[in-house]
Amino acid sequence: MFTIGLFAQNQNPNDYVNKFVSLPYISVHTVPDSTIFSTKNLPKNTPFLLMFFSPDCDHCHQQTKELIAYKKELKGVKILLLSVAPYQEIKKFYKEFGLASISNIKVGQDVNFKLGITYKVSTYPSIFLYDRRAILAKAFVGNIGVPAILDALK
Repeated sequence: MFTIGLFAQNQNPNDYVNKFVSLPYISVHTVPDSTIFSTKNLPKNTPFLLMFFSPDCDHCHQQTKELIAYKKELKGVKILLLSVAPYQEIKKFYKEFGLASISNIKVGQDVNFKLGITYKVSTYPSIFLYDRRAILAKAFVGNIGVPAILDALK
């Protein structure tokens, strides 16, 4: 398991993590039809998982397969997968993994890597997990087993 270490050398690591203690406002276009996903519309008391990925990243494929394998256990968690890849590549990824059949998973485009820069993402997959109160429960870099995600939400 990796920890988040994506901050400037002069910056206090706690300052970086504290920036995301509360879920920030996120609004992105999702595939397959450019519908807007907004954290403003998340149901109250619902955990939220934000995963930055690349459609051509093998680790991201493995992580997505694991999310799918645990879809029953994760049904109460809203999941947003974000990529800076071209929209058509993201849409292809969405279709290849059959994500349309899993209602709590949305896949969107992080235009101009705006959120990736905000979160200082440098490795895929990078996962930010928020609890029912929209407070950061855990951040992961690289593949992480879904049991670790479920444990972080307890």
